[in-house]
Amino acid sequence: MTLASIGVSLNGFADSHKNKKLCPSWLCACVAGLMMAYASFVHADPTSFQGTWQLVKRALPDGTILTPPTVQGLVTITNGLEQTIVYWPTPEGKPASVAQIDKFEMSDTEVVATPLLLVLNDGSGNPPVYVVGGETRRSPITKQGSRVSYQHPTHPPFVVWDGDNFNATLEGAFTDYWEKLK
Repeated sequence: MTLASIGVSLNGFADSHKNKKLCPSWLCACVAGLMMAYASFVHADPTSFQGTWQLVKRALPDGTILTPPTVQGLVTITNGLEQTIVYWPTPEGKPASVAQIDKFEMSDTEVVATPLLLVLNDGSGNPPVYVVGGETRRSPITKQGSRVSYQHPTHPPFVVWDGDNFNATLEGAFTDYWEKLK
């Protein structure tokens, strides 16, 4: 992405200021301002999600708030992959967890995910379930300002991104709150 691709042009700047003495501090301020505007435009691009997010709390429908170490989780999105790992106690106090790896792409209009691996321990005492592979699924995204929301194509929660943080809600079960690690 270039400044020109977002509608910023410096064409004619040198010609229109030919034979005029420019204050170097004014020029630096102008360039710095353009760079900050460009950086904020790129940062606000909802398709540029890359990094690692940590689960900071889980809100249950009865108002109970669970925080680490009771619940733990990481989501990493990088190089076209999304890895999700979450641990929580069941209502009976048994340990449960899910780990999933997907091929993951986000465009201006949709999220596309293809499951590569799912490991689920539902806390029932039964052996974990292992699923390798799966079909590619798509979900449309909705944008409102800095917020981007969608039903995750391969995970049950509904996801709402807002800046560096996101929430994942499974209606009637929980809302997880995630913060980007810096």
